[in-house]
Amino acid sequence: MRPGPPVRLNEPLPPFGRKRSGEPLPTHLIRTVMARGFRPPASWSVPVRHVLPDGPSGEAPLPGHARAAADALRADVRPALALIAPTYVSRGPLGDQEKRLDALLEQVAGLTEAQPDAPVVLFVGMQWSSPEEEDESVRRLRALLGRVRVRLPRLAVCGLSLPGPGKPRTLNAAVEVAELLGCVGVGWVDDDVVLEPGCLAALARDFLAGGCRGAVGATKVPHTKAFATSRLLARAKEIAAPATAYPHGCCILVATDVLSGGMPGRYISDDGYVCFRLLDPEAPDPLGRLRLVPDALCHYHVAGPAGETRRRIRRLLLNHLVDLADWPLPVVRHYFRHLLFSGMWPLTGFDAADGRRRGVQKAAIKWLYFAWFAGIGTELFLRGLTGRPLYRVEWAPYSALAPFTPADQERR
Repeated sequence: MRPGPPVRLNEPLPPFGRKRSGEPLPTHLIRTVMARGFRPPASWSVPVRHVLPDGPSGEAPLPGHARAAADALRADVRPALALIAPTYVSRGPLGDQEKRLDALLEQVAGLTEAQPDAPVVLFVGMQWSSPEEEDESVRRLRALLGRVRVRLPRLAVCGLSLPGPGKPRTLNAAVEVAELLGCVGVGWVDDDVVLEPGCLAALARDFLAGGCRGAVGATKVPHTKAFATSRLLARAKEIAAPATAYPHGCCILVATDVLSGGMPGRYISDDGYVCFRLLDPEAPDPLGRLRLVPDALCHYHVAGPAGETRRRIRRLLLNHLVDLADWPLPVVRHYFRHLLFSGMWPLTGFDAADGRRRGVQKAAIKWLYFAWFAGIGTELFLRGLTGRPLYRVEWAPYSALAPFTPADQERR
């Protein structure tokens, strides 16, 4: 299986020692200083243990492990699509992870039945945060891979044990092997979503029909939790729809070349990185390479307790600000005006598609969001100006995973 002709991918500007890109001097200076306000490690690369069913695992950061894993996986079948299931030890007990894996395997079975000419390799990522958890991660991976062998014996599968936090670490480890295998597409599914039957099959169908280019994502269906912040944020998102028109990283399938070499260490948001790589403001449809699939449905919970939600929003805003500081100005302008702050009249156009009242509500919510955004942006600018950058973004804890219930349908 061969992908279609390659597409032009956007490249981020170097954050330090940047060259002028034809943008106005004040804009250039503001973006350069903001970019210098965030200085994380250059790479997400960490030692990875590649665990194979009934086989050896890599024991240390020695060269060649990714290639050895690729050679072992290629012995059975040459996969076309790589799917990644990232999780971590403290996410919950093994029993819960087995149930989520079983649900994903049903999706994979449907995909392979619908697309028999697109073999799949599955990567199960298990992050850990202590030596005790490292041993537990390998134990769990062996149990999960054994489960795959029983349910889908012909599926190529590989476990990845690696230190966390940061989903890009798992994605990059899997992409390294997927590139060696020659996969045309790489997809991943978060462990806190529920996919409608046939979701992955629908994504693969659209991706393959499009020449294996760009990215396709599931259409997200929100549910509220039993928290006031969840209900409030869900209502605000329903009205304002902030940056939801492109594929999100909870369920996505991307051309491998978009992630070639892995995500750089500056970028925490996987879907943000994919979006800025593929957004084309000069095209008739700037989101033409970033497609949502209507019949691929993905259910998720909106927010959680107030403290957790504040930290997650801060991290989200930092992601936006780093992207807006780093990428070419035409791409940044389109994202700011038409995705992140669309309808924020009068700074951006007034959105009267659902009536003037809804347009006013949307503008008000966007201005509130912009005030928070501007506050974090000022902090980032001052950090860059004074030489006191952020070296990492704190990961927000997630409240306990809960199954979707009939009550969720009532709270949608």
